[in-house]
Amino acid sequence: MRIALIAGIAALTVVLVFIIQNAHAVNISFLGAHLQLSLAVALLLAAIAGALIMAAAGTARITQLRHGMRRDRRKSRAGNQPG
Repeated sequence: MRIALIAGIAALTVVLVFIIQNAHAVNISFLGAHLQLSLAVALLLAAIAGALIMAAAGTARITQLRHGMRRDRRKSRAGNQPG
């Protein structure tokens, strides 16, 4: 429990240092939208978006594999029944 707390505080410290060092504003244009954000916020939002996209892709693949396993189990059960 203490190790997780220490790791969390260390991660928060690193993120805060990152935000403080990259506080200057940048212009961002994406799909017709124009924003002015700090560089740190823009990079953090991009990282979060990338993580969400990868999580969605991973979830879709796991769902696909589970569906295939269920289908294979049903086929093996139907083939093992006497009849």
